[in-house]
Amino acid sequence: MMQKHESWSLTRTAILIVLAAAAGPQVRAESSSTQPATAAKPLRVLLFAGGEAHDFDHLPRTLAEALSQSDDLAVRVSTDVAELTEASLRDCDVVAFETCLESGLSETQLELLTKALHEGKGVVAIHCALWCFQDRPQWRAMIGGLVLNHDRFGPFEAAVVDRGNPIAAGLPEKFTVTDEAYYVDQRRPDMRVILQTARTHANRPMPEPLAWTLRHAGGRVFTISLGHDAKVQADPHFLRLLANGIRWAGGRLGPTTVPSELERRQGFEPLFNGKTLAGWRYDPKLWKVKDGIIIGSSHPDGLEVNACAITEEAFGDFILRFDVKFISGNTGVQFRSEELPQFEVAGYQADVVPLGWGNLHEQNGRRRLVDGWTGKAEHAVNVKDWCEMEVEARGPRIIIRANGVVTADWTETDASRPRKGIIALQLHRGEPMEVQFTNIRIKRLNRP
Repeated sequence: MMQKHESWSLTRTAILIVLAAAAGPQVRAESSSTQPATAAKPLRVLLFAGGEAHDFDHLPRTLAEALSQSDDLAVRVSTDVAELTEASLRDCDVVAFETCLESGLSETQLELLTKALHEGKGVVAIHCALWCFQDRPQWRAMIGGLVLNHDRFGPFEAAVVDRGNPIAAGLPEKFTVTDEAYYVDQRRPDMRVILQTARTHANRPMPEPLAWTLRHAGGRVFTISLGHDAKVQADPHFLRLLANGIRWAGGRLGPTTVPSELERRQGFEPLFNGKTLAGWRYDPKLWKVKDGIIIGSSHPDGLEVNACAITEEAFGDFILRFDVKFISGNTGVQFRSEELPQFEVAGYQADVVPLGWGNLHEQNGRRRLVDGWTGKAEHAVNVKDWCEMEVEARGPRIIIRANGVVTADWTETDASRPRKGIIALQLHRGEPMEVQFTNIRIKRLNRP
């Protein structure tokens, strides 16, 4: 048996030379245009392991050694979930669970995990962790689903459905894996699926997600349902996914900059191509694209009036999704709005600003319509990290979500307010500010 604590494992084994290149040329380190790049210390990963139905005497130690092949990951194993404490969380960057325990996580520990996520630490769930802690619905909400059944152990084909995601860098479009195809229920609708089964399994309505990301309490959660035995845990595809998932959860990988293949099949189309602001009107002194990120900056002088990057096309009913990172100032995304002179606009706005994140606002009009911050966004958003936003405009009803949490739900009763208009990214007047956007995509509703 393992000791309860393994030291931060830096063992080098020949098993995983592939991990030295797991990041690959497509993977981008998380960065801000306001900060210089520096050599980062290894991510400290606290891996909890143990339970039933798996070889927990050997698998966790071997996995820790394999992951620690990479200089940027250092993994420590604990075989006692009771050691998930405030002190142990202070001493790590990412908390991972390779557990198969029906119960054993306390309400206090869940609160500690939620607090850690909100403060910028990551959570990773591996394989049977999707079956774990069935008496804690908060756990299922955190990792994105529940597994009570699976297909028979054997080979099946997996398909990458988000090839632009940095976690998927270096993976083939499809590959065969020998494992248990987990049947994932109680799926969170805002999960971003990276890998799924290539086919639909018996009596199941759709393919099964195999690896995905979520935002919970503003933090980053990566879940992978693969990993039953030593053979799959030595598979280069599994290791690449898991290592990159840990890097993403730990804030070392940037966001996806283009819609996934899965979203495109669902009808989403990009409003930003990841390279240029083609299709937008804007002041080039204020807006630029770098490394797949739209950067709006009014440095060094600030602005006397608001200035936006504005879509050339107007939109009516839609679901709009975008990733945004607040650097400084006051910003938001306009929709169903009217363009004014000098790149200013009037109309509905989804606010992106501390103490107002997720508000529904009417710029140059009635101002705040719904306060999305109080009691909602303050728990869902880490203002220092990227936030996944969604605006749904369907007839008179407008719903805003921040990291999957509804922050505004408004039904317009004023028939004079427009049901169609431009979409715009805002730079607010006043002191110099900066904001970053990427992966802006839209699904038109009721399209003829």
